[in-house]
Amino acid sequence: MDVKLGICNFCVPGTGVFAPKFVKECGLDGMSIDFGTFEQGFPLGQVRMQEAYLEAKGIYEIEYPNIGCSGYDDIPFAAETGHPLGEAADILWRGAVDAADYMGIPLVFIPLFRQSSIQTEQELKTAALRFRKICDYAAEKGICIACESEMTVNHQLMLVELVDKENFRIFYDNANHLYFKDIDGYEVLKVVYPFIGDQLHLKDSTKGCLANAVVGTGITRFYEVVNFLKEKNYSGWIILENLYERKDMRDIHTDRYEIMKMDVEALRRAVR
Repeated sequence: MDVKLGICNFCVPGTGVFAPKFVKECGLDGMSIDFGTFEQGFPLGQVRMQEAYLEAKGIYEIEYPNIGCSGYDDIPFAAETGHPLGEAADILWRGAVDAADYMGIPLVFIPLFRQSSIQTEQELKTAALRFRKICDYAAEKGICIACESEMTVNHQLMLVELVDKENFRIFYDNANHLYFKDIDGYEVLKVVYPFIGDQLHLKDSTKGCLANAVVGTGITRFYEVVNFLKEKNYSGWIILENLYERKDMRDIHTDRYEIMKMDVEALRRAVR
């Protein structure tokens, strides 16, 4: 298994553009970054901010595997084109793809949770149409598009079929389905693996919570997921997404950076 290890920017204690320093100190290869929210004015849409991240990337010699679009937590991704919310949904993805192009980042991933959670077949079809448009725009720039969601396996496979674009991926997360749908994430992986591409999230959780346990100590069948990836000779990014500010994490150590280091070491031992 040939993998690079990363972490989401918002998970790094303190976050911000200085996060690459902590990422490097922990021996990680890279860090996901996020385009930001509407309330923040989509900060990564500003060239000055893009340049700041690129400067930090050079200083600390890390990579940015993807740009996330957490703004879809508040802007419904499946809003109809022509509706004001649909226009906002288009502004967000287009800005993220343009930023990825400028920064040389290979993937933009779109999470469908909260306001963007898909509840009906019509929403699924509308989402697929928007994904097709995004994929066409991104393909011209050599960028892949990935969807992270709490959707059932059947709906995820249906989305892949409806989008039907070579640069479309499922962004797998080992804990989301267990938390949101009480569906075993390990079983999800076995079905969606052919469609996940070369990036995924790993984290761990205790019952009824999300991202609040050092990997390998929770209920997500973490080691079985890693062993499955080994059996498949997975090649790509494994990106941590635990939340070290959660109380269960803070009970482990008063220094959140030390908890992050514990998480990184647990992941490193597992993938070895």
